[in-house]
Amino acid sequence: MYVGIDLGSTNIKAALYDKDMHLVTSESAPVEYFKSGSNVEFDAEVFFNNVLELLRKVGTGHTIHQIALTGQAETLVCVGKDGKPVMNAISWMDERSREECDYLAERFPADLCERVTGQQAVLPTWPATKILHLRNNHPDVFANTETFMLLKDFIVYRLTGKKVCDMSIATFTFYFDIYEKHYWKEMLDVVGIDETRL
Repeated sequence: MYVGIDLGSTNIKAALYDKDMHLVTSESAPVEYFKSGSNVEFDAEVFFNNVLELLRKVGTGHTIHQIALTGQAETLVCVGKDGKPVMNAISWMDERSREECDYLAERFPADLCERVTGQQAVLPTWPATKILHLRNNHPDVFANTETFMLLKDFIVYRLTGKKVCDMSIATFTFYFDIYEKHYWKEMLDVVGIDETRL
């Protein structure tokens, strides 16, 4: 049996498939947001617990061969040394980092950004801008974050204990070189981190 999990923006969805990829059952749970001005956050622990509950609902009584995850590419989770989030997850919809976008756009020419990241504009969607915003405005959160993770990678970490990043999702960070297949050091330097924190 196989499970697909969509780490969705509106709902988290889990579906169980047999060996011929026929749908056996599916379940979903809504995502609850905390919104204030341009800030859009959610509790990453609650999100993870909902993922576990959906896995229990669709997987109980079955041997699961594989789990596949998709969804919410740019959502940022700041994880402390204890493996727990140090604040709410910052949704991809969050726009608090507009000033940081302007700053990065001044530092890096648009053609260079596109050539390295594949992205045509500096947007508050990208985790690079969110991390820089935290450094500038919430130094305590920035300092207490051991690892900046994308939501999908956070869920993988909590399920397996492994800190890994899916390359297809890393392309949405604005700090990943999509052609050389490694983190973009110049961007990390300006943001104020190195790859040991990713």
